[in-house]
Amino acid sequence: MKIPLASALASAALTVGCVTDSSISYTIQGQDPSFVDGRWMYVLSFASADEEIIDSARIENHAFTMKGRYPYPVSAYLYMGRGAEGVQISASDFILESGEIVVEKRGEGVFLLAGTPQNDLYNDLPRRIAEIEASGRPALRRAEARDSLLRAIVLGNRSALALTLLDMELQEKSGEEVSALLDSFPEAMQRHPGLCELRSRIARMRTDIGRPCVDISGQTPRGDTLSLGEVIRRPGCRYVLLDFGALWCGPCREEFPHLAALREKYAAKGFEIFGVSFDASPERWRECIETYGMEWPQIHQGFGRAPRETEAWNDYALDGIPACFLIDARDGRIVAKNLRGEALAGKVAQLLME
Repeated sequence: MKIPLASALASAALTVGCVTDSSISYTIQGQDPSFVDGRWMYVLSFASADEEIIDSARIENHAFTMKGRYPYPVSAYLYMGRGAEGVQISASDFILESGEIVVEKRGEGVFLLAGTPQNDLYNDLPRRIAEIEASGRPALRRAEARDSLLRAIVLGNRSALALTLLDMELQEKSGEEVSALLDSFPEAMQRHPGLCELRSRIARMRTDIGRPCVDISGQTPRGDTLSLGEVIRRPGCRYVLLDFGALWCGPCREEFPHLAALREKYAAKGFEIFGVSFDASPERWRECIETYGMEWPQIHQGFGRAPRETEAWNDYALDGIPACFLIDARDGRIVAKNLRGEALAGKVAQLLME
């Protein structure tokens, strides 16, 4: 049985209090042997923070078709099944917009939704970014080129796609920068739930670029109490990278060797790292430290608590890990956030030359 669309819309309107009238009419079609007959395919959206089921269809002959209307274009995901057994079909989010959207297989278990203007532009973005990365330019110049590309797409398409990109940008840009771009959206889009949620997130952010860091403390691997402020105030300290991570986090494991190399290279010039671990047990934390040679100061805020329950997670409004904030020790202000790899190394080198 199809999910009642009217009920979903009414719930969304009451929850968000932010609506627009740019209605769309869509068709979504997909077929693949991995689509299991008898299961249901769902379109989900998190644009208003809470999960919303927009549409669904039963899979028959390894295929499905959805046809419907919605009050506005929105960022969404395609899932086969719900709950713990649900499988995300779209490789990333896609844009639910007017037109015929087709599920395209790009690799084993990798699907994209294509066939409409915003989705085709979104799907082409990785290729354009890869061209920038392969250009041979220095890391900071590549970062500037990526920023220029994303800014051009946002300003040229003040739409659901632009909101998706700005949501991603908020991970590295200041809330002030993102807010300025949101202000440029037309009046009708100002009532879009995705835009309202972005504004709400920015308003809740205690820590952001240009703002003072929030002090956090916890237990070191030896059982002593240590705070971020203590490390910042150490003689000779110029910049501190507040890094959040864990052994269970794959991208964190990829980044740890880069952090170790960066600290070794610049420690004598005043660069330090302050790590906050979200590992589930002391044993896993010690394994992480030993495996990756993490000799920098680090803390844990208590085992037996989910990461989202810790003060550190909430004080820094984390959306996930890895996450990091680069802090100027002179005044305790955040100068950059969520830079990784070469981009982080380039920023640290630039700052230490000033």
